[in-house]
Amino acid sequence: MTAPRTLAGRLLDGFLQDGAAPRLTWYGTDGERTELSGRVLGNWVTKAANLLAEEADAEPGTTVVLDLPVHWRALVWALGSWTTGARVVLPGAVERSADVVVTSRPGHDPRETDADLVLAVALPALAMRWTGPELTGGAVDAAAALMTYPDVLGYVSEPAEDDVALLGADLEATFGELTTWARGSRELGRPARDTDDDTTPVRALVSPADLDGLVEQALSVWRAGGSLVLAEPGTDEARLERIAQDERVDLRW
Repeated sequence: MTAPRTLAGRLLDGFLQDGAAPRLTWYGTDGERTELSGRVLGNWVTKAANLLAEEADAEPGTTVVLDLPVHWRALVWALGSWTTGARVVLPGAVERSADVVVTSRPGHDPRETDADLVLAVALPALAMRWTGPELTGGAVDAAAALMTYPDVLGYVSEPAEDDVALLGADLEATFGELTTWARGSRELGRPARDTDDDTTPVRALVSPADLDGLVEQALSVWRAGGSLVLAEPGTDEARLERIAQDERVDLRW
């Protein structure tokens, strides 16, 4: 099935048509580096959408709380949620209930008690299963469950333009407003490095303090066809400079 013609749906279609060029590169403060091509990123997002649609009947109006740190996996679950038409709720938003809680610290968010589905997300790059404390209360090991879902998108509902897509501490955006909101304050332009390839994506290095900033920056970079280099908050300036050089980034946000 073709993804909905929302911003997230257009991004997903574009990722799946990409070649091997990186669209998301993650640097953790522990030295971890993870690189995802557009196709690999698209496959992750598709699996997440299929899981949400199958396990939680995710559709427009479904509320998905992201209780996650600034991390590449948070972007996968945000895009997967939007692909189903669901509403993404970021930390700090005033939202008293949730249909789904996606969390790296199960048992912490009080909304888990009434949620239909709690997904425990292991953050290490190579984690194929939950490695934290024993899961209780019906929480599902997201890493293990995700791998059981196909890379081909199943049935999802198309959200309306005025359906709420995103809630944060100081923001609310509908699906129709996401594109405008995600333009951010940067025009990516062409790559600063020498290249004769018109398809070479601009590479942008970001290290936002919170998920609100991460989602805005990621959508802004990707909607312009760029490649996101994401450094975990707390990365020191010297390492950020090395990352910028090693990854040949064109701009730092």
